[in-house]
Amino acid sequence: MKILKASKTPDDLNYDLNELELDKIILMPSDEWLKGRMDKFNFWDSFEKHGMLYPITVSPHTEDWVQDRLKKGKTPQHIDANGDVKPGLYVQTGNKRVYWARQKGYTHIEGYNVTHREDKAKIRTKLHIPHTKIPK
Repeated sequence: MKILKASKTPDDLNYDLNELELDKIILMPSDEWLKGRMDKFNFWDSFEKHGMLYPITVSPHTEDWVQDRLKKGKTPQHIDANGDVKPGLYVQTGNKRVYWARQKGYTHIEGYNVTHREDKAKIRTKLHIPHTKIPK
């Protein structure tokens, strides 16, 4: 087992930090899109130099708000032939972190599993790093 751990966790988030299995996590965007963003903004070097700063956030496909987001049409790869969302844990924050961890052979990653949209929004304000602010 190879776990990618966060170097920082915000003190004011009262959620359980979990070791999530990478093979059970589903990325929202396609691998092609993620690789393009990784290349364009050089996330590769940032991860190599600084590791993963913050945990990721995932949510189960069973939540109505996750279903709504995935059925809007921007992510057709997550919809099966019957029009249902494919089961699994979907990344809410940290898609590039998950992508990088997989490329580096990690099996697990630290993250929060949230089931309420409000919790996801609160956590996102603490954990999301815009591409223009990634550490160099």
